[in-house]
This record gives sequence, C-alpha cells and structure tokens, in this order.
Amino acid sequence: MNVTIALALILFVLMIIIGGARGLGAFVSLWINFLVLAVVITLISFSFNPFWVLLIGGGIILTITVISTGIDEDATSLALSVSFIVMLILLALIVPIEHLALSGGFSVENSEELEGLSLGISVPFTTLGICAALLATLGAIAEAAVAIAAGLSELKADQTTIDLPTLAKAGQNLGQEIVGTAVNTVLFGYLADFLSLSLLFTRLNYSFAEIINTKLFTASMLSLLYSVLGVVLVLPFTILLFYYQNRKHVH
Repeated sequence: MNVTIALALILFVLMIIIGGARGLGAFVSLWINFLVLAVVITLISFSFNPFWVLLIGGGIILTITVISTGIDEDATSLALSVSFIVMLILLALIVPIEHLALSGGFSVENSEELEGLSLGISVPFTTLGICAALLATLGAIAEAAVAIAAGLSELKADQTTIDLPTLAKAGQNLGQEIVGTAVNTVLFGYLADFLSLSLLFTRLNYSFAEIINTKLFTASMLSLLYSVLGVVLVLPFTILLFYYQNRKHVH
C-alpha cells in the first residue's frame, strides 16, 4: 500500500466519522471530479476545442462540488448560478491576460527535466495555461459560493420578519467574513506551493527583477490572483441574485 492510498483511506474514514452521509458524498464527489478532470485532459489532448471542453468540464466540476455539499435546494441553485457567472467572467479575463503575460509553457528552470522529450504537442502552451488557470480557481469559487449561499439561506429562515434590504445587508456582512477566510485559505495554499520555488530562486541567486520575470513566478502569481479575484467576485453576485430571487417571491 503506497502513501496515496493510505492517506485516501484515512480521509475516507475521517469524512465518514465526522461528516456522515455528507462526508461520504463529498468524498465520492472528489473522485468523480478527478475522473472529469482526466476526461477533460484527454479530450484536449485529442485536439477537441479546448475552450468548449473547459467550459463543459468546469461546469460539471462546479455542479458536482456544489451538489455534494448537501445544502437546501434554493441555496444550491443560488450557489450554482453564481459559480457559473464568476467562471465565465474569469475566463473572459484569463484569456487576454495569459496571452499578454506569455507565462504558458515550460520555463528555463524546467530544461533539465525536459531534456530528450519532444515539445511538439498539438495544443498551444498558452491555451494549456488558460485551461490550467481556470481549473485552479473552481474549487475556491465553489467553496465561497456554497458558504455564502448557505449563510444567506439560514439568515432567511431565522429572520422571517425582517425586510429584504436589511436581510441582504446582514448577508453582505456575513459574506465579507466568509470571503476573508476563503482568501486566506487560497493565500496560504499559494505560499505553501511557492516555498520550494523561493528556495530554488535563492539557490540560483536570482535578483528581484529576474524573479518577477520568470515564467514559474508569473504563472504562480497569476493563478493566485485569479483565485482571489474569483472569491471576491462571488460575494456581490451572490447578494445581487439573492436579492433578485427573493424580491420576485415577495411580489
């Protein structure tokens, strides 16, 4: 038994003990998302249109992630709608930024590992960079959308006599706290990944100018900024859709 299987079994047991049926659903959804990701990679490698594959695959991953949380129907609908909107906005931003940044592909630091391998693949590296950048944001988007939508649903259930503008304001305050926590989660995850990269730059005696112009640093920093931007965008769109949906019910 290797380490990966052992950790997966430990995770499975803990999620069952702590989360019960929801924990089991989250564990199953994790492996389904892995399968969807493998299919997305395979289709892109077979020269299918990467943007259509990315949109469909990303939508499936978001749907599975949100539904597996087990929140109520209204909150699920709200979280899914917001997640799709934010994903499309990020895609519209990522495409031109990745073309301008030219951070796709392998860097000079990867040359040793690539020696003897062919780089003549059928997909442009910039396109692969766009796909990787968007896929890296989906988890943070879904997590923030579910947390804020569930919080708004609870506020609505508990405060039945409160008017809609006040309820939306309370939801905004709650959402700001959730967004702050989600941003910190993304940031510390990035810092953990950047640790080995910073050691490499230190050993190679890179100057500050050289560091910020390397593909490795640029790609990592852009990925962080995309994720943070996605989390931040979730809050206003969730509040707006929540207000719009409930205003329709009131009238």
